[in-house]
Amino acid sequence: MNSIRLMVVLAAFTFPLVAATDDAEFFETKIRPLLVTNCHSCHTGDALGGLRLDSREAILKGGKSGKAVIEGKADESLLMQTVRRTHTRIKMPPIGTLTEAEITSLAEWINRGLPWPESTKQDQLAGVSIISPAQRSFWSYQPVQLSQPGPVKNKSWIRTPVDQYILTSIEKAGLKTAPPADKRTWLRRITIDLTGLPPTPEEADAYVSDNAPNAKEKVVDRLLSSPHYGERWARHWLDLARYSDGQLAADTDTPFPNSWRYRDWVVDAFNNDMPYDRFVKAQIAADLLPGMKDDRAGLGFQALAADSGIHDQVDVTTKAFLGMTVGCAQCHDHKFDPIPTSDYYSLLGIFKSSKVDQYPLVPATEVDRYKNQKKKIDDLKEILNDYLAEQTKELSDLLARDTARYLMAVWKKKTEEPGLDTETLERWTKYLADRDKDHPYLKPWWDVIDNHPTEEQVKQAAEKYQAFVLELLADQKEVEDKNYVAFGGRKGMKDEQTRQYTNIVSLPVLKFYQWRELAHGPYFSDGFKAPAGVLWYGHKNKEIERFLGGIAKSYVDKLRGEIAELEKDMPPMYPFYHSMVDVDKPADVNIALRGDPKTPGDIAPRRFLQILSSGEPEIFKEGSGRAQLAKAIADPKNPLTARVMVNRIWKHHFGKGIVRTPSNFGRMGERPSHPELLDYLADKFIKNGWSIKKIHREILLSNTYGQATGNSVDKDPDNKLLSHFDLVPRLDMEALRDSILSVSGQLDLKVGGASKEVADDNVRRSIYLTVSRTRLDPGLALFDFPDPNISTDERPVTAGPLQGLFWLNSKFVARSADALNQRLIKEAGSDPAKRISRAYSLLYGRPPATEELKLGIEFVSTGAKAWPHYLRTLLGAAEFSSVN
Repeated sequence: MNSIRLMVVLAAFTFPLVAATDDAEFFETKIRPLLVTNCHSCHTGDALGGLRLDSREAILKGGKSGKAVIEGKADESLLMQTVRRTHTRIKMPPIGTLTEAEITSLAEWINRGLPWPESTKQDQLAGVSIISPAQRSFWSYQPVQLSQPGPVKNKSWIRTPVDQYILTSIEKAGLKTAPPADKRTWLRRITIDLTGLPPTPEEADAYVSDNAPNAKEKVVDRLLSSPHYGERWARHWLDLARYSDGQLAADTDTPFPNSWRYRDWVVDAFNNDMPYDRFVKAQIAADLLPGMKDDRAGLGFQALAADSGIHDQVDVTTKAFLGMTVGCAQCHDHKFDPIPTSDYYSLLGIFKSSKVDQYPLVPATEVDRYKNQKKKIDDLKEILNDYLAEQTKELSDLLARDTARYLMAVWKKKTEEPGLDTETLERWTKYLADRDKDHPYLKPWWDVIDNHPTEEQVKQAAEKYQAFVLELLADQKEVEDKNYVAFGGRKGMKDEQTRQYTNIVSLPVLKFYQWRELAHGPYFSDGFKAPAGVLWYGHKNKEIERFLGGIAKSYVDKLRGEIAELEKDMPPMYPFYHSMVDVDKPADVNIALRGDPKTPGDIAPRRFLQILSSGEPEIFKEGSGRAQLAKAIADPKNPLTARVMVNRIWKHHFGKGIVRTPSNFGRMGERPSHPELLDYLADKFIKNGWSIKKIHREILLSNTYGQATGNSVDKDPDNKLLSHFDLVPRLDMEALRDSILSVSGQLDLKVGGASKEVADDNVRRSIYLTVSRTRLDPGLALFDFPDPNISTDERPVTAGPLQGLFWLNSKFVARSADALNQRLIKEAGSDPAKRISRAYSLLYGRPPATEELKLGIEFVSTGAKAWPHYLRTLLGAAEFSSVN
């Protein structure tokens, strides 16, 4: 679906790359570690340049160079200019650069207004902190307690126990429930809710005509048995698991070739109603627990981490399963919750005693054959690519030495010149025709030619610019030599992870822009593919090879021939699970004081969180400790695991959870609106064998879920008491795209399989689209697809002109409207009234009103070309993209 790809550039600017549950968590997980690691060695007590970066007050005060930060204005802040290295004089850190992710986080922090939680004396202390009785008494750390709902007046409204808990609060507040939603509205709501697809007209008609007392039960059971239920609900989990088909890297994702097997395992787990405690344990320690061999794919939760660090595993594991922000205790004791730093490093030791691994699904002989053959091919390709890359650089240098001649030829408006390469002359002509440059280095040339110069004056200006270009290329070579050392040689330069996390040097920004326009290959910038530099002839499309001759050309042809022969005998990639195993020597780790591993504190024994343990936590001695951790999290006595999951289920049915901060059940999270209901559901969840589908039934068959939408009142402006159903203002990206494909008859309903890139000819469900961490497709971002670099518990729902333009300009929408038109012709014939009625049934699950039918007939009567425009209007209507 180049679908949503049309809004490429604009969408790229709308996507938030950084998110956090709250400012405090964001600071503790993103900013404090960054400052400690990169800044505190120079800007604390020593205060180099008069600037301290160890408190909010000090940062706002600034240093000798002036105010370091302007609150809420990152782009205008000196600090951002220095770390982006755009400041003319100051470049920080002095020995290298921050990663793009770190720079983005720093900018986000400034734009948020520099939130800085109050420090405590515990910042520099290590060891075990004493958790007070008051801390243990906090509601989420108390055991799940089953209590009866209060009495209600309107007993006839109660259909399930859920209703009585809800009605108790409604009546206590002096409110009344909304009337029930009509049957078609309820069916569309629940069908999209459980499958992410709209109901078919046939399904709608069958339910409307079914007057049996168990009509709703039949619908719920049918939808829960659909293979598309697992696809819909797996995607909710994948948001939490920060699922991606590749690992964040410098330019493009380092591929996870079998990541989709984890995704499909999650789909199957939901479809088969895998007990949630097993689901939890499989994603932490399937390799270590008996009877879980078939669930090793679940370890993709750990293996497909957002980065190569184990800190990500600690943070995401505790957020997803426990609703705890343990990551905030990396540098010091948690500011708000009873999570001492020692607990953080106890968990870190567990994951540091484990490593990412491959679990092949074929015999070792097949694995060895593939690896050996691939190595031969890769080695030859590396030799070929390295040789051609060197030839590209050498050619750029050679062509640069004729820069003055090319400029003179352009000035004389020549298309050919003896001794000059014709294509390169064309490139120079095109390049110089556009004066909108991001640097000033061509301005002297244009100033000369704009003032009726003599040929000698033009020649002097051209030679002066050539001298600058040659010096620029020499400077870039020096930069590359320094980075070669920083990367650790050729091998490091080719490794995406090494490139992502190595501090390197670069040309000054304006000079870099000029060099890039001359001697860099094509690249992507803000969604656009920028062309290659004027002097750059690469090898991917064999541009360089026309300049090769003699023995050089023979050498390249010989290598290509050898590679082609080997590829003929190349076996397919063997299947495997991205998995985890224990390291040979599991060990505890030291607490890193202030989060800095260079200043180790006490040893933190591997064990579970103190606040969730009865008495002193058991020391984990079974290998890494992952198996014991998995059992502790999935223990039915754990007060958080069941509560957190049923709250997530409730959230996806009602738009908001009973606890409206689904990954933060701590003090900075919201309190439950219905604590007794939450515990009722958690208790039933455990007693029903951790069955997710049974919790669905409990919720979906309630009159609470079956209410009509309504307006909030002053007594309950956020509708926390659920006296009516909240309108879903817009479907998420997947449901929207899949609904368009479904009603237009294009959707491929095959379940499972490898991911496929977003493209016009890709008509599979959106859960099977390739998800990139380095360059998320702008079309996905346009409709708020989450950043796969972080665990996302709640997607924002934005609305703006870019989304409106999508319905007007998208080729995907236009193609789908054409496909829908053909479907209507096939199913309803040529009668406009019948075709319009069928369209309304497909898109909205209802017949058109008399006035709607009349207006539709008038519009399409203007000619056959009116139909696609009319259908695009129906697809773009709010009724199609929302849920009532």
